[in-house]
Amino acid sequence: MVLIMNQVIFPPDQSSKVAKRFVDWLKEHPPDKSLQKNLCIAVKSNEDGNGVAIGIGEVMKGKVQEVLQYTHQQNLYIASGLEGVKYKIDVMIDFKEAYKVLSMAPPPEV
Repeated sequence: MVLIMNQVIFPPDQSSKVAKRFVDWLKEHPPDKSLQKNLCIAVKSNEDGNGVAIGIGEVMKGKVQEVLQYTHQQNLYIASGLEGVKYKIDVMIDFKEAYKVLSMAPPPEV
C-alpha cells in the first residue's frame, strides 16, 4: 500500500486563514476517491510552536503522480500569500510492501 502524508506548517496567527483556504480549495476541487482514500486529517503543534495540519491518504494503485500533483497544487493554493506557511509531502509504503522491496516475507502483524 502506498501512502501520502501531507503536512502544512503554519504560524499560529495564520491558522484561521489556512483553515479557510483549505475549505475554499475543497469547494472548488473536491477529493477524487478514485485517486486516494482519506485515512486521517489531524492538527498538532510542533516544537517551534507552529501549527501542523497533517493529512494521510491511501493512494490507489498507479495513481501516485496524480495524487502528488493534486496535493502540491492544494498546498500552493493554501500557502499562497500567507507569511510563514510551508508544506511537506512524503510518499510512504506500509511495512508489508517494504519487506517485498527487500525480497523478504513480512513478520506477522502485531
